[in-house]
Amino acid sequence: MEKDKLRSIKYVRVPKGSRLETDSFTINPDVMLPVQLAPGSTRLREEDITEESILAGMLSVIAYDEANKDFQYYREFVKAADPTIAERLNEAAIAKEQQKDYQFAEELFLAVYHLLPQSASCINLATLYSYMAVDARDRKKDDDEDEYLSRARHTLLDGLRRFGEDERILAEISSFEAYMGNLEDAKEYLERYMAVAEEGEKKQEMKKLLSRISFQLENDEDIKAAYDFMMLGEPEKTIEITDGFVKKNPKVWNGYFLRAWALRKTGRYEDAKRDLLKCIELGEASSDIYNELSICELEGGNRMLAKTYLETAADLDPENLTVASNLSYLYLGDKEYDEAREYLEKARFLSGDDRIVKELIEEYEKATGEKIGEMIHEEIVHNDEEDDDAYQEEIAEIMKDAPPEEHDCSHGHHHHDGCSCGCHHEEER
Repeated sequence: MEKDKLRSIKYVRVPKGSRLETDSFTINPDVMLPVQLAPGSTRLREEDITEESILAGMLSVIAYDEANKDFQYYREFVKAADPTIAERLNEAAIAKEQQKDYQFAEELFLAVYHLLPQSASCINLATLYSYMAVDARDRKKDDDEDEYLSRARHTLLDGLRRFGEDERILAEISSFEAYMGNLEDAKEYLERYMAVAEEGEKKQEMKKLLSRISFQLENDEDIKAAYDFMMLGEPEKTIEITDGFVKKNPKVWNGYFLRAWALRKTGRYEDAKRDLLKCIELGEASSDIYNELSICELEGGNRMLAKTYLETAADLDPENLTVASNLSYLYLGDKEYDEAREYLEKARFLSGDDRIVKELIEEYEKATGEKIGEMIHEEIVHNDEEDDDAYQEEIAEIMKDAPPEEHDCSHGHHHHDGCSCGCHHEEER
């Protein structure tokens, strides 16, 4: 995207006859001006050189080429032409983000951040990358997800480099690293945040997060050891470790869950149920907990409650293959074929060539005489040229609305010193 946008820019000299002095900016005739080509164009025509196309070209350079030798000149040029450009670009970026037009939102947020670097615009950009990572994960694009997460972290680190120990950025990067599971890093940033943050509700929330992370780091070894024994097929050792953990930490759900899993493996279903219900009582509601409860109820002969628990698990995690196939199995066993087919379709979509799912489908087809056909894969084809044309037209539309300036060469923009650009923060999203 970055290379594509810069490839659509051509450079021209200041047109002859332009006035070189304005009240707020001195134009340097030796600096080439970037011009955004018209949609679909590969060559620059005279009629393409307009105020809007020059401003759009400058904004693309500002967004994507901060190392450009004339970056500061373009930045001041843009800020000199329109006192409201950052506000309007920010509003447009928010709108595009809400519409999930993430590529367009990225350029706009980058332009705002580079035009007027502030902690709010830094956080907006980082949060956009987090949304893009989630979108990539939903589309099973693992490499893209990693790239956008990397950009989010890089943006926040860049903010700390620019602004020093900024409490808002420290809070954001602490939460980001905690979400990524990097607890040592999260704790370090949280401690830095505590040293500079003002007292208030936000600081109290972050204190709780720091307390949870510190606790988890201190007790992580026991939990890891208990889990490792489960993976090695030694549930009795898991029970031994988690007994001690739960005794020391009666309000931590992880210990109860691991012990319940081990208890269920050893056939102690009532004890396992008691621990699983304790997890829910402590506020944890995951598909794994409800799936384990379902197994315990099934072993106790309570098929109806087992299905109810599994349906709750399916609601909590619609893409869980284990839950979908377990529900298929129960509904097949009870001859509830409509429900069985619903979850078989879902399990097949999630599983690909899973052997158990294939066997359940064969059982369904034998019992009902109905065939479950091949999966239909839906492809969405994007016309990149058309997308890029629409993209450039929208940039031009934003530029077109710029208020007129009272000087001849109004190719640029001007931004207030104080940020009144309506930056939205993580709390508002």
